[in-house]
Amino acid sequence: MFLSLCWLLVAIAYEAEGLVAEDFTKCSEVFYKQKMPVGLEVIAKPHDFKEIPDGIKKISDLASPAYICQTHGSKSYYASLYDRGRRIPLYSAYILDRKEAKEQAECKRPGSFQLEPQLIYRELTENMQLINPTKQKIKEYNKNNGISEKYPKNQQNSLIKASQAIDDDYIETRSTTKAPTSTTTTKYKSNYSRGHLNPCGHHNDPQNYKSTFTLTNVVPMKPELNNDVWSEYEIEMIKISADCGGKMYVVTGSVPGNNALKDRVTIPNYVWNAYCCVDNLGKPVKSGGAIAANDKELAPNKKFKVEKMELGALQLKLKNLLKLSNNFEIFACDCKERKGNKRCNSI
Repeated sequence: MFLSLCWLLVAIAYEAEGLVAEDFTKCSEVFYKQKMPVGLEVIAKPHDFKEIPDGIKKISDLASPAYICQTHGSKSYYASLYDRGRRIPLYSAYILDRKEAKEQAECKRPGSFQLEPQLIYRELTENMQLINPTKQKIKEYNKNNGISEKYPKNQQNSLIKASQAIDDDYIETRSTTKAPTSTTTTKYKSNYSRGHLNPCGHHNDPQNYKSTFTLTNVVPMKPELNNDVWSEYEIEMIKISADCGGKMYVVTGSVPGNNALKDRVTIPNYVWNAYCCVDNLGKPVKSGGAIAANDKELAPNKKFKVEKMELGALQLKLKNLLKLSNNFEIFACDCKERKGNKRCNSI
C-alpha cells in the first residue's frame, strides 16, 4: 500500500510538470514513429547564467538543450530542441497539415514574438507569452516564493534575457549626437530577420499559426534567404505533402556558426529541412530534404540557394558540418520500412 501510494504521488507530480521537460514525451506524436532525431542534442551549449537565480529549485531545470513542447492556449502543437547557450533552436519538428499552397494573410508577422516562461522558472505557465505578461508572472512567482528582486539575478529583465532570446536581440540601436549635450538613440531592424523553423504557412489551425511566432522557434536568418528562396521552398513542401496522401513529418533545423547578434543569439551558418511522408496506413512513401547557406560567402557562387537532396545525403552533409562523431538519425529507420525489423515496419 505504501509503495503504491509513493508511485501514485510520483505520477501526480509528473503529470503536474509543464511542457519544458527532459524529453519530448508529451508531444511525441509530431515525430515519425514518435521518435525524436538522434545525435543533435550533444552539440548544445550549456546555459550562461552568471549567477543561478534564487527561484531555480533544481539545477537540472537549466539543462541544455531544453525540450520544448510548444504550447499555445494549453494545447501543444510542435516540438523545439532549444540550445540554451546559443539562444536558438537546433530544430523544430512538426506535422505539415496544410494542403493548399497559397499565401496566408492570417500569417502576418506580429511586431513582438512570444517567449517561453518555463525557460525562466519551470513552475511558470506552460503557455508561450509576450514579454509583459511574462514579467508579471515572474513578479508573482518571486513574491509568492519570497525571492528578493533587489538582486539583479532575480529581476524580471535579467531572468528573461539570461534564459532566452528576446525581440530586441533582432533590433539594432544607433546613437546620434545632435548637439554637444544631446544624443538620441534610434532603433533599426538588424541585418537578420526572425527566421521560422516551423513556419506559420504550413498549418491550417489559426491557433497553430500563433504558436509559430515564438522566439524559441526562430533563428537569425538573412532576409534575402528567408523571404525569397527559402520561402519558395516552404511552398514547394506543401505541394509535396499534398501528393503524399497521408502525413508529412517535418524537422527543420540550424547549423550554428561562430557569430552572434549582440553577443547573445548565435547566427546559423546554414538552415536545413528534412521531411518524411507516409500514406494513410503510416507506410513511408517519400522522403527528402534541403539545406541553404545563411551567408553568401558559404553559398554556391555566392548566391542564396536551396540545395535539395535525398535524406541520406542531407544527413551525411549535416554530420560533417556539425562534426558529429556519434550516431545521427533525423527520422527513425531513415523513413524506410525494412524487412525483418519490427521497429521499422508500419503495421
